[in-house]
Formats: sequence, C-alpha cells, structure tokens
Amino acid sequence: MPTFDYQCGDCGNVFEVKRRFGEDADSASCPEDGADAKRLFSPPLDMIVYGKGYTTKVAPPSSTPPAGGGHGRSHGPGGHTH
Repeated sequence: MPTFDYQCGDCGNVFEVKRRFGEDADSASCPEDGADAKRLFSPPLDMIVYGKGYTTKVAPPSSTPPAGGGHGRSHGPGGHTH
C-alpha cells in the first residue's frame, strides 16, 4: 500500500498516510487539528536510493537516410544491382 506525505495548511504538521491504489491521494485531514492538508511531492524510490534521475532523452528522427541507399544493406564493390 503506497504511503503519501502531507502538510497541514493550518499548523504546518507534516505526516504520512497510507492509501490503497485507486483511493483519492490528493488531500487528507491533519491528525493534529483536523484541518485540510495538501499532498507533498515524494520523489520515486530509485531517485532516493540510487541517486538516479529520470531522463526522457530520445534520439530525434534523422532526416538523412542511412549510408548505402537507405535500406541498410551494403552493396559491396559491384554497387547497386537491383
């Protein structure tokens, strides 16, 4: 069951709440004064444990056809024969 961090809007108390998958996790009530609390950002576990960041690096599509005519086959010394 995931655990989420929240901070009370009135007293500033920071606390954790376990929620089932599918339950609303955006807000909770403060256990100290019952006021509305907002969910805090929690980085993914592998960022904390392994110091990894997520990247979205994807090679951009190339507008230049690959060497050899664009179909990936080498034609050798005889050149293009089909």
